Amino acid sequence: MTLLIDVFLIASIALMAYLGWSAGLTRSFFAILAGFLSIFAASKYPYQEGINFYLVFIITLLVVMMAGGFVLRLVNFFFMNIADKTGGAALSVIVWLIVAVNVVIPTLTYGTHALDGSTQTVYKTISKSMQANIPLFKDYIPASLEKKALEKQKE
Repeated sequence: MTLLIDVFLIASIALMAYLGWSAGLTRSFFAILAGFLSIFAASKYPYQEGINFYLVFIITLLVVMMAGGFVLRLVNFFFMNIADKTGGAALSVIVWLIVAVNVVIPTLTYGTHALDGSTQTVYKTISKSMQANIPLFKDYIPASLEKKALEKQKE
């Protein structure tokens, strides 16, 4: 079972690297920024009756995406396309590693004995080094695993 988890982790990392490479750092950043700013602007709009909320959301989204398109043209103009694509691949792999190692795999294997006994797996190696080197993740426990962690502390 641990081999299946490692294969899933490596295959999903490769997929996320490809998706990040094809999107690029600039496009990914402005897509996320557009989503956050659209929700913020639409929720702060004083006249949210009827279709107004959706119109403010769409207009804000389009304005931020157009700004992102302008910045993307600047990136291409200055021949920074390779750096943009490499940054997009790196960002997507880092974000996916954080999410997969701390949330997805522990949630999928909760209540099973999939990770018991084996110590030399890709998942456990990444998890240990992430928790040792990044203080933010040292005491992080997903909500679904809190009960299991408390039981282990009692032992």
